[in-house]
Amino acid sequence: MSRAELFIPLFILTALFIGCGGSGKGSDLKKGDIVIIEEDLRETAETQWANSYTDGFTTVLPKGTKMKVIYTPAPAAQVFECIPIEINGKTDPEAVEEEVVPEHIRMKEGYESYVFALKKAYLGTKVKKVQ
Repeated sequence: MSRAELFIPLFILTALFIGCGGSGKGSDLKKGDIVIIEEDLRETAETQWANSYTDGFTTVLPKGTKMKVIYTPAPAAQVFECIPIEINGKTDPEAVEEEVVPEHIRMKEGYESYVFALKKAYLGTKVKKVQ
């Protein structure tokens, strides 16, 4: 089997796995953009720890929560990473973190930060870009 014959099935499998970019929804998102949650969302956050360990927790992001995009997503990415900057009327970063991250995680030695990876498919329905 030639290299070209091997490449085509591999390309097709890769496109099916990561997606082809679809309709381009969210492809205009960039680092620093703000999105607002349009309905309560139950999502999982990833936590980062001092020893390179990662873990996670699930929480509800209430309607009206403002999230800041922390990295410009690749055009073919299915998600975008963000953190809440306003939740339940609170804008102080520590207060926002207290609203989202359970105390038993925040207070554990080595905890550093957290991030949500929201689906780009939510844009225009469950999540709206405001900036």
